[in-house]
Amino acid sequence: MSGTLAICSVPDEVKEKLRDFRFAKSSSMNALIVKVQKETQEFAVEEEYLDSNLDEIRDELPAQQPRFLLLSWCRKHDDGRQSFPLLLVYYCPNGCSPDLQMLYAGSRNHLIKECDLTKTIELRDLDDLTDEFIVSKLA
Repeated sequence: MSGTLAICSVPDEVKEKLRDFRFAKSSSMNALIVKVQKETQEFAVEEEYLDSNLDEIRDELPAQQPRFLLLSWCRKHDDGRQSFPLLLVYYCPNGCSPDLQMLYAGSRNHLIKECDLTKTIELRDLDDLTDEFIVSKLA
């Protein structure tokens, strides 16, 4: 039942941004930082990064507030190929308010469904947001 529960709605402009992000071409990594607007209980795109890296994105995530991080991540395979899996990082730092934790946790499945994602990662500590961490979680 909780998989179909939609605590937060996805406005049309956010749906369009998510669709454009899914099909964007890049030579490295693209990212969207998505937040929940508590007052309206709607998803909103906070920042978009094109041809970026995890260091830049890590610096932009708030220390005490949860966020969703949608990544088109550049994965280099052992045989030399590159792929760009789309994944969602649910960032919920220790110490953030319980009501925000519940709002984000309750909205996560709806965002996953809206973005048609199969790969998700939970993150508590920003220092863990590294290529190695992502690879270990996707293996």
